[in-house]
Parts: sequence; C-alpha cells; structure tokens
Amino acid sequence: MKSNAYRAALLSLVLVLSSLSGCLSADEEEGENEVLGKVMVSTYHVGELVSAVAGDTLDVEIISPSNVPVHDYEPSAGDLIRLQESDLFFYHGLNLEPWVESALDTLGSDAPVSAMTHTMPSGETTLDYESILISDLCELLIEGPFESTTLAMGEDHDDHDDHDDHSDDEDDHDDDHDDHSDDEDDHDDDHDD
Repeated sequence: MKSNAYRAALLSLVLVLSSLSGCLSADEEEGENEVLGKVMVSTYHVGELVSAVAGDTLDVEIISPSNVPVHDYEPSAGDLIRLQESDLFFYHGLNLEPWVESALDTLGSDAPVSAMTHTMPSGETTLDYESILISDLCELLIEGPFESTTLAMGEDHDDHDDHDDHSDDEDDHDDDHDDHSDDEDDHDDDHDD
C-alpha cells in the first residue's frame, strides 16, 4: 500500500489540474477542450466524484459494467489492459472491490497510480464499531438534551378522589336491586289472590 502522504499528493495534483482548467487562455476555441489524461474508476459513484472534481479535463471511464455487483466483478484481460493504459485509478477501498488489490498486483510496475476514495483512519486495519457506538452514546448521555418530568404523589391526587364516589354508587345500585327483588316478591303475592 502506498503512504497516505502519497495519496494526498495525488489528490492535490488532480485538484490543481482541475483548478488550472479555469485559468486557460480565452484564445482557445470553445470546442477544443484538451483532455489531460485518462482516469479509470471502479464504480459509477467514484466516477461521479472524479468527474465533479476534474470536469472536462480528464477522460473518466468506469472499469466495471453497471449490471454486475461491484463485489462480484472480476476484470477481464481487456479490462486489465484498459486499466494499465490509464493514468490514474480511483476506487472505493475498504475491500468493497475485492478484485482491486490482485488486479494492481498483476499489473505490477505497469499499474497506474491508484488511490482509494474511502480509507481507514491512519494505523487502523479494522473499525471497532462497538466502542465507537458506546463512546457516542456516552457523549449523548452526558451532554443531553433531556426532558425532565417530575412525578409527585401528593399534589394532584385530589383529581382521583372521584374513584371513591364510584364505589359508593355501586353499593347504592346493589341496594336498588335488592329492593327490586323484594318488589317482585310482593307483586307475585298480589297475583295469588
């Protein structure tokens, strides 16, 4: 792997070249935009990123076909030749394209200068997601924002006194039924006569 300083210098070169394209002489004809080089990219998204930075100053080509998932793609012999003939090669990194390292190794010294668009922090080989999530959670718990709710037993408990009234009504209601059954007994007595 090449050093991060080398990658930063490469990216700086692309940015400088793209900014110089705006400083070109106005004497040049509009239709004659000089292409400064050929850049191969691993996916559509990386191609869009490079095109946004470089504009029309670089010829950007996607190495993999759009109908093949980037994880499953394997470069053909023709793809390796196209890659070898390019000036720069940009790819996602983080092992999204498992074929990249072997393809660059196969080309050896004929491989183009390459750079990942997504990399790990310096010195890291894997991310420890659990510790990242825990530290973020702890930070949120310490800093807030919080809503405070205080529950008190004595202050608004008078609103619930009406529950006692309902139980008294039920007792009265039961008494009405008792009286009613007494009335029925009396009523039956009237019919017996």
